[in-house]
Amino acid sequence: MSQLWDKIEEIRALGAEVYAISCDSHFAQAAWARELGVDFPFLSDWSREVITAYDLKIDEFIGYREVPARAIVIVDRDGTIVYRERAPLRALPDVEAALAALRSLAVRR
Repeated sequence: MSQLWDKIEEIRALGAEVYAISCDSHFAQAAWARELGVDFPFLSDWSREVITAYDLKIDEFIGYREVPARAIVIVDRDGTIVYRERAPLRALPDVEAALAALRSLAVRR
């Protein structure tokens, strides 16, 4: 999250917005956003519909079931997924690669 926050001005200048999605309650998400000091929206996927639809669900991880993988997904204005990186377990997605994809989309507009 902090890597995205570090690039938020460029992301927004490219006409994009960041939404964080997790399966945590909105109470936990609000605390996490405050701790990180970020202002982008945190969305709760309590029902796991989003992580299932985007193929980001990890069936089991260190005793937890149906948790989201760390990922960056870019969805265009038409609702089409134009970039998706699902990071390996315990790794983070490549923010610079996602930014390159976002820049490429901005050039095509």
